[in-house]
Amino acid sequence: MHPLILILVSLICLAGCSGNNNGESPTTRPAGAAAPATRPTTFTGTLRGGMMAIGGETTGWTLVGDAQTGGIQVDVSRIRDQAQKHDGKRVSITGRMTEKNYVESGRTQVLVAEKIESAPDPATR
Repeated sequence: MHPLILILVSLICLAGCSGNNNGESPTTRPAGAAAPATRPTTFTGTLRGGMMAIGGETTGWTLVGDAQTGGIQVDVSRIRDQAQKHDGKRVSITGRMTEKNYVESGRTQVLVAEKIESAPDPATR
């Protein structure tokens, strides 16, 4: 094959082989980049701040459901003041689920909080 044709075919492939407009395929998202968010969802539980993880692979906030251990990580960066006022209390958080890709932990579901409200204790209803 003529070298000029080989170069031309390579350039055409490079220009047209990316799967989307920004050149990023869904499976090759940069490490740590968030996946696209879902529609708003509301979760209820106890909000806990000051959480730590090896390598800093945490948002620092967790929402723990009733009678559960662990919980879901919550990104409160948009409403940090509200989160601090509700730390340790039972709340309902409305936000969008997204995914962070941590180096050690791998893919982790994170709730990006848009609104935090006090929630009644289920035992007092």
